[in-house]
Amino acid sequence: MQNKMTWEEMKKTYPDEWLLIVDCEHDASGHLISGVVARHSKDDQEVFRLPSLNKSCAFKYTGECQFPGGLRAHAEHNHF
Repeated sequence: MQNKMTWEEMKKTYPDEWLLIVDCEHDASGHLISGVVARHSKDDQEVFRLPSLNKSCAFKYTGECQFPGGLRAHAEHNHF
């Protein structure tokens, strides 16, 4: 497994990719501070695929949101 990285390091190392992050640390507001990248890919389905890990994790995208109005607006409009 790789070393722990900050969110800024992840964005620079894996630009415009989906990440599966384990051993996460979050700030008081719930924003990701650091973690270990377990999987990464430009294809979100590669990162979300099974088998899943038996530990808590986070999924993050390092690029700019591609949905009009942001991801939250997209999710609300599409009833996820």
